[in-house]
Amino acid sequence: MKDKILKITDKKYFMPVLLALLIILQLANITRIIVNEKKSCHSDEIFSYGLANSFYEPYLDTDRVRSVLGEKHEHNLNHWISGDVIRNYVTVQKGEQFRYDSVWYNQSMDRHPPLYYAVLHTVCSFFPDTFSFIFGYAVNFICFIVTQIFLYKLSKNLLKSKYLALIVCIFWGFSSAAADLTIFIRMYCMLSMWTVIFFYLHSKLIAADDKPLFKQLIPIIIITICGALTQYLFLFVAFVTAVMFCIRYLCKRKFKVFLAYGFSLLGSVAAAAVIYPAYIPNMLSETGHTQTPFFKQFYLCIRYLLDALFPVTEAGLIFWIPTLTSIAVSVIILSLPVLYLFRDKSFVKNLVKKIKSFPAKIKNINFGNILPSIWGRIKNINFISWVILTGIVTIMALTSYTVVFMTMLYVDRYLFIIYPLAALFIALTVYFIFSWAKYKKQIFAVIMIFITFIRFSAFITHYTFSNGVYIENIRDMTNNAECIFTAAEYSEMWMMDYLPADIYDADKVFVTYIGGQEDYKERLESLETDKPVYLLLNIPAYSYFDDDNPLEPFYYIDHYDTKTKKLTDTKIYEKDFDDKIVSFYKNLSITKNFEYIGIHEMFGRTYKVYRLA
Repeated sequence: MKDKILKITDKKYFMPVLLALLIILQLANITRIIVNEKKSCHSDEIFSYGLANSFYEPYLDTDRVRSVLGEKHEHNLNHWISGDVIRNYVTVQKGEQFRYDSVWYNQSMDRHPPLYYAVLHTVCSFFPDTFSFIFGYAVNFICFIVTQIFLYKLSKNLLKSKYLALIVCIFWGFSSAAADLTIFIRMYCMLSMWTVIFFYLHSKLIAADDKPLFKQLIPIIIITICGALTQYLFLFVAFVTAVMFCIRYLCKRKFKVFLAYGFSLLGSVAAAAVIYPAYIPNMLSETGHTQTPFFKQFYLCIRYLLDALFPVTEAGLIFWIPTLTSIAVSVIILSLPVLYLFRDKSFVKNLVKKIKSFPAKIKNINFGNILPSIWGRIKNINFISWVILTGIVTIMALTSYTVVFMTMLYVDRYLFIIYPLAALFIALTVYFIFSWAKYKKQIFAVIMIFITFIRFSAFITHYTFSNGVYIENIRDMTNNAECIFTAAEYSEMWMMDYLPADIYDADKVFVTYIGGQEDYKERLESLETDKPVYLLLNIPAYSYFDDDNPLEPFYYIDHYDTKTKKLTDTKIYEKDFDDKIVSFYKNLSITKNFEYIGIHEMFGRTYKVYRLA
């Protein structure tokens, strides 16, 4: 027993144990956020389960993938369907475990690469007919652990210190960026993991210039394939990295290495395309660009990064400035009586002399040597640091060009791939700024810990969805009940894919939309049941005003004409909404005891919940 204790306290094991304890503490913090703060989920999180587990059925609303030349299908829409349809969408059924052919098919229809969904499907396959967000969190927790391990290794290679590398892991793991990345059940946590490993392997490639290249390239090839099969964004990071390394090899006249490395990366992408045949067509179908100003979008990218990692904007500044000011004032106030009491001591006299001589030192500085000195330090920066910066800028530029940051919610998920790298680059920048100082490592440690403390004190997570109004017991309330789900408009019926999050245990479900429900009145009234019946009625998100009647807001309600196959808009004034829409359900033959339950929110959509029977 003593020998085991000695081994743990040995220098060889001390840092791994410390890193493990740090990761456990950070995961405990993330778990606290999930349990106490995360009240709902993003629609994409439900899609993760559906695309991973639904057997050859990528969407509940398969209208999106089965529409051909305007022909519409009513696969799960506008008629009563069994609650099993909802449950089977997000669970693995017995006999369908480990069916990766289904995962590959679903992803070919959804356009994302399949690796993450295959991993999630694997976890869920051990628990057939069971839906739990824990499965998705488990995958993300493992990815977080691996990311931290390789971020530590990468930081140690760049900062040349295992203790400073640990501080980088403290800075990253306690940030709201790390929390958002880990609590969001999507492929991005896995994607950032592959990216950090990718750069770590390239840092080893630089350090091992004279060693056999083959052994260095094998893990890079494997990680490149895994990253490419997780998300298309990885290809852009890999591409700019490959370009910079190829230029480096050409400049050093290492032509054999250039060819071996270049073809290895190209071969990795080709291997991904062979493994997932829909890779290239689906990636090309994702191309496009936004008409919004590029530089304004790029500025918003920077804001997202800083808000998530560095306490210099919004809530961070609110805490950072007064805290720093308070600390400075407190130190001065407390120091003055101490300095006065020990005024005859040599250390106080020396301190006073240094303070008096400070202006003279400033005058004697040769400012002409400052720029050459800075340039000398810049030239000595590790090449991989420049590659990391290029990768960060590339992803920010790409998302600025293709994604509308100014109007869409939660678009920062497209930046998740670079969040750990951005945390590392901030740390490298702080270290570079103080690289001239005698105690640069100590200064770096103090500053980074202080920044981490401020960031943690102003901790704001973005993916908890805790700002809405929720009926806490809606899943228990709709257990073994019949539910009518009415979207605000025809184009919003895809929201039925979100239903497993809230009405997973329903017996039967009818999905329709405002403006179209009257076409299906007979189908609604065909229900024969002695169970409770609930209505979830989506209130349109936007109101409009007429010039002729500016005080009366109204909704545009679209209606899909099954004969002409066209959408038409109908105006309904807010004051008439209940009379025209709610009254329709109130007067159905299946309505026995009409009762208003309350307001519920699903992914930013507001629903009035009624009990009809």
